[in-house]
Amino acid sequence: MPLSTGDAAPRGDEARRLAVAYVALFFLAGVHLPYWPVWLASRGVDAQQLGVLLGIGNWARLTTPWIGAWADRTGRGPQLLVAVALVVLVALGLFELAHALPILVALSAVLGLAYAPIIPLLDGMSITAAAAGRMDYGRVRLWGSASFILASVVGGWLLQGRDAALVLTTLQSAAVVLVLAVVWLRRMPAVPRTERAITHRAAPSRSWAEILGQPRFATFLVCVGFLQGAHAVLYGFGTKHWQQAGISESTIGWFWGVGVIAEVALFAWGARIIAWVGAPGLLGLAGLGAIVRWAALGSTTAIGPTFAIQILHAASFAAMHLGAMSWIRDNIVPDAVNRATAVYTAIAGGVALGIGMPLGGVLFDRWHGDAYFAMAAFAAIGTAFAWRLGRPTPAPSVR
Repeated sequence: MPLSTGDAAPRGDEARRLAVAYVALFFLAGVHLPYWPVWLASRGVDAQQLGVLLGIGNWARLTTPWIGAWADRTGRGPQLLVAVALVVLVALGLFELAHALPILVALSAVLGLAYAPIIPLLDGMSITAAAAGRMDYGRVRLWGSASFILASVVGGWLLQGRDAALVLTTLQSAAVVLVLAVVWLRRMPAVPRTERAITHRAAPSRSWAEILGQPRFATFLVCVGFLQGAHAVLYGFGTKHWQQAGISESTIGWFWGVGVIAEVALFAWGARIIAWVGAPGLLGLAGLGAIVRWAALGSTTAIGPTFAIQILHAASFAAMHLGAMSWIRDNIVPDAVNRATAVYTAIAGGVALGIGMPLGGVLFDRWHGDAYFAMAAFAAIGTAFAWRLGRPTPAPSVR
């Protein structure tokens, strides 16, 4: 009995600490995603330069597969989280001194390299815990989404009639909280030696060829790449587009917040939806919702319809991400989860958005809101590949 009780407490603590880490991370993201372009514009950056600066941060995610491999091999992901969170904090501090474009480029690269591993490492830890039955991934991850909502609304309030410099100050404060959260996660009681041995015993034998060569993995990566890449115009230029339409910053904050409220609802009910349609089916539904969302955003900036359209964030992002995590859970062996999650992040958040952001800058500069129609075409391609995935199957070649 004492052993059983002692084992249960750390497991509950694991879910709480991961939830706090997600809250800290996504509060930072909830300010950074919608309002970082506003701060960069205050430094004289135009639309095409903005696309390049945002793209640099996404290309940095290409490093995450090697970071995931190291985490799989050593089991030291929590220690790495502390290190990269500290670099994020330092980089945001140095942005105070950045005015010239080359310095902004260099700091964007550093920030991107440090930020890139955080989500896949947290997701890898969470998926591993969920696969072992210690927690429900969606119900822990939704706390991050709730934090994003708060941050986007707070960011809109900060910008309303105020200097854009407050965006950077808020991000710096959020980075301090993130460091404290991952330090707390790092101090969590270790996984029992026997469980850790089972998880990592075979890790050195897993080659990249074995992981990347699993059935349908290439199809999966193309699917999520196009679905995530289709968010480029919204992520890079959505706030600017709405500002140009005369919409207040506080209302824009709620545009972002409403979308993530829908995301939270999807994560809360995601397990039931996956049980019904499966991971490939959820990815297909994500694609269909994305096509509608981008076409609609390209057609109107009216406040009422835009609020309704933003609910489709539950499809275009949340269903896509939860479907991707579920597909990895169903098709990747436990000792390769960090690497598979990192490859997903590198392709969807790195290559796709790394190309999509500069492209979005060119399209927005020329077409303004009509650039969303190109994003609808991206989503249609991703949807076609989602339907090709079919039902998940075991991967005997790596077992």
